[in-house]
Amino acid sequence: MASLRDTVKEYQEELRDGIAWVAFWKTGRSWNAEDFHLKLGDYLYPEDRSRMEEIKQADPAAVVINGYYSGYLGEDRNLDELTAGVRRHYENGYSNIGEFIEAHDNRLPPELIEEARAAAHAAELPFSEKAYRDGEEPDPYLFDGSMSMEDYERMHRMIEKERSERMEQPILSGYLSNLGKYTEGRPAGEWVSFPTTAEHLKEVFDRIGIDGKNYGELHITEYQSSIAGLAGKLTELESLDELNYLSELLKMQFDDDREKFAAAITYGDHTRDLQDIINLAQNLDCYWLYPSVKTEEDYGHYLIEELDELELPEEAKNYFMYEEYGRDAAINDGGRFIEQGYIYNNRNTFTQWYDGRDVPEEYRVTPQPPVQEKEQADLDASAVQPALAIEQPPVLPIILSSEKPADKMKEITDRLEQGILGIYESDRYADYLRTMSKFHDYSLNNTILIAMQGGNLVKGYKQWEKEFDRHVKPGEKAIKILAPSPFTVKKQVEKIDPNTQKPVFDKDGKPVTEEKEIKIPAFRVVSVFDVSQTEGKELPTLTYELTGNVEQYKDFFAALEKTSPFAMGFEALSGGVKGRCNYEEKRIIINEGMDELQNIKTAIHEIAHATLHDIDKDAPERPDRRTREVQAESVAYAVCQHYGLDTSDYSFGYIAGWSSGKELAELKGSLETIRSTAASLIDTIDGHFAEIQQAQDKEQTTEQAQPEAEAAAPELPKETATIQEKEVQTEPEADTGASSEAPQPPQPEQAAPAAPYYTINEAAAKRAKDANSFSDYKQGSATAEYRHYVDEAVQLAERQKRRVDPMYHEKIDSLLDTYARKLAANMNKGYEIDARVPSILIAGGSNFPTRKKEKQNAARDSNYREWQ
Repeated sequence: MASLRDTVKEYQEELRDGIAWVAFWKTGRSWNAEDFHLKLGDYLYPEDRSRMEEIKQADPAAVVINGYYSGYLGEDRNLDELTAGVRRHYENGYSNIGEFIEAHDNRLPPELIEEARAAAHAAELPFSEKAYRDGEEPDPYLFDGSMSMEDYERMHRMIEKERSERMEQPILSGYLSNLGKYTEGRPAGEWVSFPTTAEHLKEVFDRIGIDGKNYGELHITEYQSSIAGLAGKLTELESLDELNYLSELLKMQFDDDREKFAAAITYGDHTRDLQDIINLAQNLDCYWLYPSVKTEEDYGHYLIEELDELELPEEAKNYFMYEEYGRDAAINDGGRFIEQGYIYNNRNTFTQWYDGRDVPEEYRVTPQPPVQEKEQADLDASAVQPALAIEQPPVLPIILSSEKPADKMKEITDRLEQGILGIYESDRYADYLRTMSKFHDYSLNNTILIAMQGGNLVKGYKQWEKEFDRHVKPGEKAIKILAPSPFTVKKQVEKIDPNTQKPVFDKDGKPVTEEKEIKIPAFRVVSVFDVSQTEGKELPTLTYELTGNVEQYKDFFAALEKTSPFAMGFEALSGGVKGRCNYEEKRIIINEGMDELQNIKTAIHEIAHATLHDIDKDAPERPDRRTREVQAESVAYAVCQHYGLDTSDYSFGYIAGWSSGKELAELKGSLETIRSTAASLIDTIDGHFAEIQQAQDKEQTTEQAQPEAEAAAPELPKETATIQEKEVQTEPEADTGASSEAPQPPQPEQAAPAAPYYTINEAAAKRAKDANSFSDYKQGSATAEYRHYVDEAVQLAERQKRRVDPMYHEKIDSLLDTYARKLAANMNKGYEIDARVPSILIAGGSNFPTRKKEKQNAARDSNYREWQ
């Protein structure tokens, strides 16, 4: 049995400081006490209110007192005085517990709750007492008795209806416009909702006149999306296949993922282009989103009260600076407070699932124009004839009105700037590239000037007579270009000691000067004439043109292989992809089964990518994907034109839209990049091709001098296929008679797993095993290990499906697919790291005695053991 004095003694500090409220009550002759704290708004927490109701039932005379608000108490009272004060409250009914509960209860009275219930039912809305009783929103997926079964079912019908309406709304829509008709002042376009189908898109193309012949290019003039901020991230030249790919990914998302994606779009991380956004949709686990956190103070409360980052005494929470704490945490996170809540990047690995080149087949919807089949002979003929099919525009020289050389320079410079802007009209852009292919050793300014004036092959007046025995026709106007015209001036400069390369000083310490001639770079306007303005002796062949015979193809392709900065090879590529440039593996892949002409054109395109764009993908100077494609396609067109290859399938209708809004300096810089790269490739290819031809001529001469061999060397056996190839090969033993055994009955196909298998880099796995000597490597063991883990996950998913409602099966499949993809990425990344940095080399502190490296080693070895 506890006396009142003993009970007060236990709570005397609370009674003096006046922070907590203390309840005192009697059970028989024994005294009891318990402290409570009010929440913001001076109301009781629901659990404290329930506890006080229990105390009230045990002792209706119980009191709840506070050292600051209640009389006869205070910080200056001793134990006996505090005991007397509590007794006075209890015996006189001061601060009765019933009155205290009523004063600090923020719940509505029953009659108001019933009134609210009736109003909700009248509006055909569900009603829950939880918000009135406990101040909390009801959990829609947990029946806790706070609402009737009828209300619970009504709520779920509304949720399903809302979800259905949201699913019916298009995720993304774009207004497709015929670019050719748009530039002609006859706009034609139509709204298309994504995701869509190839059949529907073909119907839209037919209606707006995109036929692949007269009108082949389109642009998207406007976007609309139910996802906030997404439309503003898209440009008018986006790929329809990529838009469809993104929309299909978003369609598969559940509400919480869709909300997080919208928040990530607003956050602005990984939203530079559509490729980034597609990858973002598949890496939402890299972000944390707290929808209920809107301010720095909210974040502070969330960290302390929900995540328990700091263990604060209850009495200290009323004085804690939540706003400052939340602000510091947000700065450390690098997070943002946005409309959807608080979001930040949690630094999980962001995996590049989509490389921007190969949209999966099932998401491709862009109609392809019909392509007429050609025999190989036609292709060979087209390889040497295309230049003749292009109608040469007439020569239109620039007429300069100025007399003085300086004024002429200013006049032609002004015309040059106008010409740069004019080049980016789609029909003139191809003309410029054709001119550049013929004058690849000319400067950018002169190439533009020649293209502006319609030049095809230009020389000076006397050069035509002396070198080609041709004469300029009477009355022809000259084409104006620029020629170097440096001049020298005499200038007093500091004298430099030739031995020390330092300035010479006189006895007074002043620099000694001397007179020197300095060359000043300058240019002047000169006149040249096009071949169409001359007559006389027939011209010799000035450039090499690739013909269609196999021998030249092999030699030319060998020259391309020597020119390429990456290794080149042939593989089967899906979805109509002709080639791919893999920057990570330093490899160019060309699709198998194409004709020789297409192989060469594809190789040149990919070599342009490898030459121009092999830089860090996150480097600020790396151009965006559209610019990269414009540059590679333009270089390939110019190089193909130079060698007389068929370029009829190239189209630059999109160039006007791409260049729109760009500064003159940026446009000129892009032209210079294309010109210099094409010129360098042409010179390098010419050099390697000449070397190969010379080597073959020398070999043929040697073979003619030697007698023929008496017998041909025996044919070497073909190399065996790799294990991966053997898995998909079928050996036709019955046809070849290699086996006399009776054919076995076909084995039933195994059911496909719920999640697809992704590729494991066996070569990297082998290097990792060899480097670390953990165990002997067995061919295919890494793939087998990976599939073992995926199979276990499939079994787990199937068990889970049997336990839940079918509406969640799609989500389970999505999670299973994500697991399979990320497991493959993690395993491949681990093998690459192990192969580069064997653990045995960095395990000892003597090799790397720094703390940072020791931590890296420990983390790396831990990660390795996790996957081993």
